[in-house]
Amino acid sequence: MALIKTKGLVIKEQAFKEQDKILTIFTQDEGKIQCIARGVRRQKSGLLASTQIFAYSEFVYYPGKTFGSINQANLIDSFYPLRNDLTKMALASYLLDLINNSFDFYQKDPVILKLLLYVLYYMANGKAKSDLALVAAFQMKLISVMGYRPRLENCTSCECQTDLNYFSIENYGLVCKNCYTTTGYAYKITESMRKILIDFLKLPMKEIKDHEYNTEDMMKINDILDHYIGYCIGKTSKAYAFYKSMLNPLV
Repeated sequence: MALIKTKGLVIKEQAFKEQDKILTIFTQDEGKIQCIARGVRRQKSGLLASTQIFAYSEFVYYPGKTFGSINQANLIDSFYPLRNDLTKMALASYLLDLINNSFDFYQKDPVILKLLLYVLYYMANGKAKSDLALVAAFQMKLISVMGYRPRLENCTSCECQTDLNYFSIENYGLVCKNCYTTTGYAYKITESMRKILIDFLKLPMKEIKDHEYNTEDMMKINDILDHYIGYCIGKTSKAYAFYKSMLNPLV
């Protein structure tokens, strides 16, 4: 079987046997794949750096029925500074978890991969005024690509454009104060938060990274969007739960 060469980001790693790892890689050309990297848990392995979590590398592998087998890997970027800040690493791990939960094996989206690499670069190198804003913007752009873009301009129940004060999970978007009910999951939001959500859909990451955002608003928006994505795809993120536990260790 012919070798495959592609660039990809390691989004999950799992110990296998004594010295191997099973890697989940979100690749540019082949989509989400799983490969065995043999011997990479040895300290002197030549593939050690290029097969770690967060590693963006050029991989050469033999495809298989269940797992591919990595033949060669050349590191492009490790985003190493993320490991020096536990909060950044937790947020970045959440992004990898989102990709793993949102894409099936062999499903690909080079645009989303490129967007994710930009976000990881900005976060790792301290280029953004708000890492939470980058994460929220990525959430919005991802769910839009997946076909779950929330309604933000009109009430999902009555179509009105005023008093859109609640983000309803089950209604896939905003509802006005007249249509709001206490049943189901809905979050109260401000008009400024609504406009930010729209901006996150439209603005490129290079602009979002330079904007100042209210931290409390960003935390609430991240909570809303994590809940919304989990509802849409039917999977919750353990990585986001870990991030929240870091902020509130006694809860």
